Amino acid sequence: MTPALLVVLLLVVGLALLAIEVFVIPGVGLVGLLGGAAVVGAVAVAWATLGAAHGLLALGAGACAAGLLFWAFARTRAGQKMVLLETQRSGRGPDARLAALAGKEGRALTPLRPAGTVEIDERAVDVVTDGLYVEAGTPVRVSSVEGNRVVVEPRKP
Repeated sequence: MTPALLVVLLLVVGLALLAIEVFVIPGVGLVGLLGGAAVVGAVAVAWATLGAAHGLLALGAGACAAGLLFWAFARTRAGQKMVLLETQRSGRGPDARLAALAGKEGRALTPLRPAGTVEIDERAVDVVTDGLYVEAGTPVRVSSVEGNRVVVEPRKP
């Protein structure tokens, strides 16, 4: 067997094993590792016996063929199940009622260390302070509202 035939045989076997790994049994298993090893072996044999030019040619052919396999896999039903095609939103956006709390006053229901709960307009609201510790029962004022983040400060007498 000539070295050129061995290189072609290793490339074909390696790419066939990679195709089986990609299309039949997706994952990183023994078949894919053997296919990758065969392609690397083809490049090594080509480089050692036929020279650097043929080694680079084998490397390029193997890389292009492997790239085409993965490109084709992305268009299969199994490949499309692995790709997120649309943005899925979960959770909620900012509560529009919180913006109306800016400047309002209330009292701390729990200690604010710096997060806790205050009562404003007979409604319990989760709040934070700017790093201050505030005892429960202390009068507070809403200094700012940033999305769902309500910042309070102790009210000045």
